[in-house]
Amino acid sequence: MSNWVKHHRKGGMGPDRRPLVTIRSQAVAFNAQFVKQANLDQYSRVSFFVDSESFKLGVQFHSDTGDRGSYTITADGGSRGKRKGGRAVQTSALMNENPWLRAVGMSGISVARRFEPVWDAVEGLWVISVCPAFETRVSSGSEIPSTARGIYRYRRDDEIVYIGRGVIHSRLTSPEREQWEFDVIEYSLVESEADQIKWEAFWLDRFVEENDRLPLYNKIRGSTKT
Repeated sequence: MSNWVKHHRKGGMGPDRRPLVTIRSQAVAFNAQFVKQANLDQYSRVSFFVDSESFKLGVQFHSDTGDRGSYTITADGGSRGKRKGGRAVQTSALMNENPWLRAVGMSGISVARRFEPVWDAVEGLWVISVCPAFETRVSSGSEIPSTARGIYRYRRDDEIVYIGRGVIHSRLTSPEREQWEFDVIEYSLVESEADQIKWEAFWLDRFVEENDRLPLYNKIRGSTKT
């Protein structure tokens, strides 16, 4: 009897026919499906609205050249040449002012940078719910507010050795972690426990997809420990 094990593709972008917005380190891109859905061919500019507490990005398309806070929409050249039918906006200022967005764009995991926008008729915006991506980076627990709650991860050199959630400072000082080896703590503030559980699981899943294992100090998977 053969012991077949399915190979899981690492990295890259598989075929996806959904309307998607991709966050890059210095740009926001709209795929051809979203261009069609949102009728982007009618517009030349875009304005962005941010809700950093909820990790949401609002997008409004228009052709008002007098709006000096808006950005020009161009054909998407991408990193590998022109992406047929796609559009992009160079947004270095937006990313620099919003580290939580920049952190998403810098993620090496493609699925963590792609989002399906939802039309909000009340606000008149396309709304993108972005994943928190550990945008705050410190090397000492003394730099973390005692009340900070959210998701976090520990790094040893470039290796992620733990992903967790909860009250970040108090978990750091837990006795069972005294012998753990790491030199960097990265975290995102997320108040809702339900959202903490959701995003902890999201990033654990992404880690397993990329590495076929859990981080070194994650003895279990899921929400029963933090």
